[in-house]
Amino acid sequence: MTTVDINIPRINQAVTAVLCMLGFATSSPAFVGIAFAILFVSRFGGPNLAPITQLYVRLIRPRFQPHGPDEFEDARPPAFSQLLGTAFLAVALLALLGGAMVLGWALTLLVATLAALAASSRICVGCILYERFLMEARP
Repeated sequence: MTTVDINIPRINQAVTAVLCMLGFATSSPAFVGIAFAILFVSRFGGPNLAPITQLYVRLIRPRFQPHGPDEFEDARPPAFSQLLGTAFLAVALLALLGGAMVLGWALTLLVATLAALAASSRICVGCILYERFLMEARP
């Protein structure tokens, strides 16, 4: 089982939430596009290409945890959650660019809300879905 520093998903979720909220607050799909691009590269490019992960690992963690992370979690649930966020933001961005503003902003706010919840409380709905439906389905 692959593990991840518990802070990496939280920092990614916080950045996703902020970008989505900025997009909504300014009516700018560009912020949604940036959030989508970050999630897409992070999910499909891996941790070495993930911009927020690299920012955290290289600049933030050394200042607060100079000896490395203290706590780890299974990487699969956050990765699944990230996949869901990427998919929802892809649809949101297509909707916004296609003129379906209500659908686009509704999906954007859904992602922002769930990302903010996970970042602030460690209640990750995508992780819960993974654990409930995908982990239990394995023999």
